[in-house]
Amino acid sequence: MKLSKYIADEIHKLGVRHVFGYQGGNIINIVDAISAHDELYYIQTSHEQGAAFAANGYAQSRGGIGVAISSSGPGALNLVTGVANAYFDSIPVLFISGDLSHRYKKNILPLRQDGFQSTDIVSIVKPITKYAEIVNKPDEIRYILLRAFFEMTTGRKGPVYISIPHWIQGAEIEPSTLITFLPKKTKYISVSNLLHNKVSDVMKCACRPMLLIGGGCTDLETKQALRVFIDYNKVPIVASLCGLSVVPHDHPSYIGFIGDYGNRHANLAVANSDCLVIIGARMDERQVGMLKAYKDNKKIIHVDIDPSELYPYSECYIPVNESALNFMSYYNEICFDENSLAEWSMRLLQLKKKYPVLPQTKDFTVSGFLHSVSSQLLYNAQIYVDVGLHQMCCAQALKLSQQQSLFVSGGLGSMGYALPASIGGYLASPEKQTICICGDGGILMSLNELQTISRENINVKIIVINNNCLGMIRQYQLKAFEGRTTGSVEGYQPCDLAKIAHAFDLLYYKISDNCSFDNLFELFISDGPALIEVVFSVDMAPFPSQTDYSFDN
Repeated sequence: MKLSKYIADEIHKLGVRHVFGYQGGNIINIVDAISAHDELYYIQTSHEQGAAFAANGYAQSRGGIGVAISSSGPGALNLVTGVANAYFDSIPVLFISGDLSHRYKKNILPLRQDGFQSTDIVSIVKPITKYAEIVNKPDEIRYILLRAFFEMTTGRKGPVYISIPHWIQGAEIEPSTLITFLPKKTKYISVSNLLHNKVSDVMKCACRPMLLIGGGCTDLETKQALRVFIDYNKVPIVASLCGLSVVPHDHPSYIGFIGDYGNRHANLAVANSDCLVIIGARMDERQVGMLKAYKDNKKIIHVDIDPSELYPYSECYIPVNESALNFMSYYNEICFDENSLAEWSMRLLQLKKKYPVLPQTKDFTVSGFLHSVSSQLLYNAQIYVDVGLHQMCCAQALKLSQQQSLFVSGGLGSMGYALPASIGGYLASPEKQTICICGDGGILMSLNELQTISRENINVKIIVINNNCLGMIRQYQLKAFEGRTTGSVEGYQPCDLAKIAHAFDLLYYKISDNCSFDNLFELFISDGPALIEVVFSVDMAPFPSQTDYSFDN
């Protein structure tokens, strides 16, 4: 059997149906094997970064594994941003790139480069992968593949990277003789009796408890366990950016989105809670930075499967190295004080009324438009949102129902993520309605993938929020640099999206007021891709100050 065919067969065994990549001389054998496979589909994007993000989006939508491939040198390097995105957001993606055959390498000499289109990609990606390896001999392929599959799906998930020289891809192997990988049993630190008693006591004594849920709660089993937990306990919940679609936003326990750009009432709730249970979320400065001023007024129980995210134990901070699912299952019948909980929930309801998300105006606003988008999406919509001011508007204003999902580039915060990720999302789950929301800056970062969408007839509706600037950077510049807006306004210009849509043979719609988007529902359920430009002023969607977290305001 040809080694490249063996790789294709093993990828198929993972449940993968689509592999994203870009053809090149040093990956040609694997592309050929994948395209020849009866149940694998090779999707060539317009750029390797697009392939990497598409594999991210594919894995996010399926709750499974994504695969992206490229040639060596520049092709491999173009995958790196997508590798980092998968690492920081715990997305299991298998990356494979080609490498030079031995006869083209010059490593007998201390040269800067071994040969044409060569680079030591494994050393580059090791800090942002769970496992990275080069295949040096054909008979290593089973061991390396199996270890890669194990590493990316065990514990905190993440990407793996395999570099395979051209000659090895084309080598003949006998699968029955290949060395294999036998994983050791992974031991996780379970909640000890002592810690269990401490956690139980803290939660039972709380008068103003609060759950903060993050990206570690997004898999289906954990979502279900969380629903059981909150249906039994009625504990108020806030979400980080990556945890926004864990709990439906119409659930009585859901309070809102927290952080620097979070809902004011949600930040107030976190600051004034006396017991904050953080599950599958980081103690990020942009997320819970205001807790420094309030650390003495609450107990924090921090649950994470990754011990590196946890701080040392203290009287106010209890680290629990455990998966979100196990923690929820373990404490699903914890009893909070019902009277205190009812009073606390009533105060939070009053806060939500005092600080509404939607402005009381008839003007055409980003939050008003996005709220309208929410109301016109199907029950199973998956929404891929790019990075920028529009992303924070989405986090504040979108109202997600039970089976809807919101996907973002969370930890890395990479502009250009959403468009190719939505390609992967659609191909992973074609039965779901797929929406992509970009800013006028982010769309330019991956504009070339409109060709992939057009060629493959990817049924994704692309909404571009266009305020003719890099809005988030401009806001900061206005505050900190005496109004100088270099690069966000001066020296920046968005493209003519109507002409772009025509060039890629896409349907184009333009929205610029409240009267022009009444028929969004019909557009969203129509077949085929469409580009929807939504035009706002340069001063769109200012956010209220988040500097005061007192209930008295």
